[in-house]
Amino acid sequence: MPYKYLFLILFHIIVPFFLNVYGDPLAYMHGDPVKFVTEREYFGDFGYGECFNSSESGVQCEIITGNFDPKLLPYDKRMAWHFKEFCYKTSAHGIPMIGQAPNRYYRSVWVLLFLGCMTMLYMNARSVLAKYNRNEKIVDIQLKFDTAPFPAITLCNLNPYKASLATSVDLVKRTLSAFDGAMEQAGVKQHGEDAPPVEATSAPKTKRSVGLHGAFFEPGYARCLCGKSSAELEDLSSEKQDSVGSTRKPFSLDDEEVEWEEGNDYYMETTTGLNLMEECKSERTKLDEPTGYDDHCICAFDRNTHDAWPCFLKDTWEATECDTCNEHAFCTKDNKTCKLVVCFFYFQAKGHKSPCLCAPSRFCVAYNGKTPPIEIWTYLKGGPPTEDPNFLEAMGFQGMTDEVAIVTKAKENIMFAMATLSMDAREKLSTTKRELVQKCSFNGKACDIEGDFLTHIDPVFGACFTFNHNRSVQLTSIRAGPMYGLRMLVYVNASDYMPTTEATGVRLTIHDKEEFPFPDTFGYSAPTGYVSSFGLRLRKMTRLPAPYGDCVPDGKTADYIYKNYEYSVEGCYRSCFQQLVLKECKCGDPRFPVPAGVTHCEAADPVARKCLDARMNELGGLHGSFRCRCQQPCRQSIYSVTYSPAKWPSLSLQIQLGSCNGTNAECNKHYKENGAMVEVFYEQLNFEMLTESEAYGFVNLLADFGGQLGLWCGVSFLTCCEFVFLFLETTYMSAQHNWALYKKKKEEKEKKKKMFE
Repeated sequence: MPYKYLFLILFHIIVPFFLNVYGDPLAYMHGDPVKFVTEREYFGDFGYGECFNSSESGVQCEIITGNFDPKLLPYDKRMAWHFKEFCYKTSAHGIPMIGQAPNRYYRSVWVLLFLGCMTMLYMNARSVLAKYNRNEKIVDIQLKFDTAPFPAITLCNLNPYKASLATSVDLVKRTLSAFDGAMEQAGVKQHGEDAPPVEATSAPKTKRSVGLHGAFFEPGYARCLCGKSSAELEDLSSEKQDSVGSTRKPFSLDDEEVEWEEGNDYYMETTTGLNLMEECKSERTKLDEPTGYDDHCICAFDRNTHDAWPCFLKDTWEATECDTCNEHAFCTKDNKTCKLVVCFFYFQAKGHKSPCLCAPSRFCVAYNGKTPPIEIWTYLKGGPPTEDPNFLEAMGFQGMTDEVAIVTKAKENIMFAMATLSMDAREKLSTTKRELVQKCSFNGKACDIEGDFLTHIDPVFGACFTFNHNRSVQLTSIRAGPMYGLRMLVYVNASDYMPTTEATGVRLTIHDKEEFPFPDTFGYSAPTGYVSSFGLRLRKMTRLPAPYGDCVPDGKTADYIYKNYEYSVEGCYRSCFQQLVLKECKCGDPRFPVPAGVTHCEAADPVARKCLDARMNELGGLHGSFRCRCQQPCRQSIYSVTYSPAKWPSLSLQIQLGSCNGTNAECNKHYKENGAMVEVFYEQLNFEMLTESEAYGFVNLLADFGGQLGLWCGVSFLTCCEFVFLFLETTYMSAQHNWALYKKKKEEKEKKKKMFE
C-alpha cells in the first residue's frame, strides 16, 4: 500500500512537469486543428532569448539569431539578459542547470550542488597552492665516468719564516722577547735563578747534553775568570798585533788536529805559551759587571736556564757565516770538521749560510750583529730589559697562564709584526720553492718546479706554493692511484724554525684553481718522517637560487677582498669582517688583505688590537651572523679527502735530500726530522654530480589545479576563457553606459546654461 501512495504522489508531481515542459504527447490524436509554435513562442517558453516583458515599442522580441538587438534594452535588463544568456551557453557544469531550472526547487538543488563542489575545489586548490609555495627541491645524483680535472694544490711550510732571518726584524725580535717573558711567567720554564749552577768542565761534550730541549742561545756579555793576569793578557794583545801574518799552528780539539780558518787574527803560538784559546768560567761571576779587558767575555747565554757557557774573551769571538744553525741557535761552520755534540747533524741546502759568532773552540751561535749582545749581569739582576708598556699591552700576554694559549697569541702577534713588511720582504724571509719542494712528479713525469708552482704569501704560513695554477691549462690524471697523481719530496729545515712553530711538516690545501686557498681553515697537515697520501673524490654541486635555495650565481661585490679569485663563502665572511674592522677601527686586520690605500693595524698599537678583538667577539657572538650574510655559490666543486700515512724513509731508500755527509743512519735520521713525501691523487677516475631541481614546478601546479577544476566543476582552460570574456564584456558595457550618462548630463548642463543666457 505505501508503494501505491508513493507512486501516486510522484505521478501527480512529475506528469504535470513533463506536460508543462514538453506538452501533451497525445496532442496529435486530438481533433483540434494543428497549431504551429513560432520560434519566439518556443524559445520564450524555455527562457532563451526573452525580452523580460519589455513594454518599449522599439524592442523586437525575437531570438538572438533573428532581428533581436539587446542594445535596445535598458541597462539593467540588458545586463541581466547577458548573464542569463551566459548561463545557457557556458560549458561549465552545473551553471546551465541553474539557469534552465523550471522552478525554484529545482534551481535550489543545483545551487547547493554547485556550492558544495566549489567548496571542495577551494579546499583542494589551497592544498595544491600550499605545496607549490613550499618550493620543495630534489637532488639528482649522477655518477660520471669521465676524467675529473685535477685540482690546484697549495703547499706551505708549517714554519712561516726562517728564524735566522725573521729575528733580524726588530718588531719580530721584540715580539719573541715578550713571548719568552710570558712563557717564563706561565711556569713553562723549569730552571730558575735558584737552580744550582752547572760548573764548567773540560768535557764540553757533556755540558749541553742534558736539558737541551727548549734551549735557545744568544751571545751575551759577562764577567769571567780566564786564569791569566791582566798584565799577561795585555802583553798577549800587543804581541797579537805584531804577529799578524806569521805561521799559524793547529790546536787540539778532542784529540784532533784542526787548522785555523783563514781570516782569524787570533792564533796559538805554542813556543811562547800564549793561549787565547783558553775557555773562561763565568758561573760564579756572571752577576758582576766586567772590570777590564781580562774578565770581559762573551758567553752563549740561555734565558731559559740562565746558563752562560762557553765563555771566551770578547775579542776572541769571530763574526762570520755558518753552514748550518739549528733551532737552539747552535751553528757549525764546517760539517766535515764538526765533532761537538751540538752539531746534532742539522743540515740544510748548500749555498745558504747564516750569520753567526764563533768562539776559538769552534763553538758557534747564531748572531746577525744588528743588535748588541745582551748584558747578562743586567738581565739577571733586573730581569728582562724594560719594554714599552703599550707594546706589552698590545701583545696581549697579560694574565695568560696557559702555554698553548700563549703560543697561539704569539703566532697572531708574529702575523701583526710581519704585516708591516711588503710582500717581497716577507717572501725573502720565508722558505723558497726550491728549498721546500726538492723533487716532484705528476702523472709519472718530473715537474718543472719553477714553472709549475706559483708563489703567494699567506699571513699565517708565509710563502706558499700552488701547483696547477694556470687557469688556461687543465691537468688530468691518466689513471687512479698515487703513481699518477702529484708526488712531492719536501724539505722543511727544522733547524731554522721559529720558536712559535709547534710541529714540523707542511700544510696542504686542495681547491679549485679559481678559488683562493685558505690553508689555515681548509688545509691538511702532513708531518715529517712520513709518506702522507691524500686520496681525492670530486663532487660537483649545482644548486638552485631563490626561491628554491639560498645560493648566488656570483656573490662577488666591490667589498670582496680577494679580487682575482672566484666567490666563496669563506672569502665572503672574511671580506665582511674586514669591512667591519675598517669601518670601526680605521685599519685592517693583518690576517686578511686590505683594499688599496688602506693599511693594516699596527702590532704595537693597543687601541687597535682591542678594537680588533672586540669586532671578532662581536661577529662570533649570538647575533654576529646577522652582520654578515654569506650564501653558497650556485656552482661548486667539493673535494672529499682520505688521509693515510706510512713511515718514511725506508732504510733501503737511496735518495739525496739537502746536504748530508754523515753515515747512512745519521742521514736517515736527518731525513725523518726534516723531510716528507706528499702524494695527492684520485682514488677513482669518476666523479659525482649533484644537481638540485624543483620538486613541484609550475607545470605540476597547472596540472593538479586543472584536475581539481575538472573534477568538481567540469571547468577546462577554455571554460576559464569564457569567464574572462564575460568579465570583459560586462566591464565594457558598464563603461559604455556610464560614459553615455556622463555625456547626457553634460549636454543637459549646456542646455540649461544656454537657456539662462
